[in-house]
Amino acid sequence: MKIWRGNENTDDKIIAFINQTIYKGNPATLEIEHCITAMRNGMIPDGNFFGIPLHYIKEIRLQEGKEYIEISFRGSLEHLNVRDEILSNEIFNYFKENIPDSSSSIDRYSKLRAGKKPLIAMAVITVIFLYSLYYAVGYDQGYQYEISNGHYNSITGIALWIASYGVKNDVFFFGSLLLIAIFAYVRKAKNPPVINLIQTNY
Repeated sequence: MKIWRGNENTDDKIIAFINQTIYKGNPATLEIEHCITAMRNGMIPDGNFFGIPLHYIKEIRLQEGKEYIEISFRGSLEHLNVRDEILSNEIFNYFKENIPDSSSSIDRYSKLRAGKKPLIAMAVITVIFLYSLYYAVGYDQGYQYEISNGHYNSITGIALWIASYGVKNDVFFFGSLLLIAIFAYVRKAKNPPVINLIQTNY
């Protein structure tokens, strides 16, 4: 048995490991000590408490810099909110040492992997931009374009709609999107995630 009390306002007020079950609870402030005493005596308080039996759990993740421990179980996710890094490491390490039939590892992302989604976004934006720019140049030269069968919500329809505002606006619009994607990539690649994992064999 192990019980932790949250230190911050945003923390879950009580986190516990009792009888092969992980609990989180958020009772009223005046009830916290009463609930902790009850749990030490083997009684789980009613209301505002949520328990996850170990045999439901597939994975527990603690990502450096995050203010929660993530538990994956039966297709769902639950967060144990712990803002204090020392306390979250203490809780995670206790789980690592006391959950049977489990293994632990560290997943260190590369810069490329960390920025994968922004890179994909940049590629998609670039393709649509070049597609739209072709039509924008045509519009500026006096050509007119129509969408067959009325598919104005298609990629071509969107590209034509943006292109109809001219080359300058086309460049400004997609240039802004590219800058946002580049900024997102730099931010993610600068601090690749380091994730501590506990994986169970249930």
